[in-house]
Amino acid sequence: MKTYSTIEIKSVLDPPIKLNFIEYINCPSCDIEIDVKNNIVNNNSFITCENCEHIMRYRVVKIQ
Repeated sequence: MKTYSTIEIKSVLDPPIKLNFIEYINCPSCDIEIDVKNNIVNNNSFITCENCEHIMRYRVVKIQ
């Protein structure tokens, strides 16, 4: 069974944004590092862990 989680990114920019401030994120299910350096994300973007198929959806929150 696939599981889901949300990665919240706070930014002063409107989406889409480029993830050039982070190289890896850890999967919350299996703790494997996932390379996200320079990915372009939007609110509809997601990344899937190749090890456990956990799906992480991005949510971009604009800071004012």
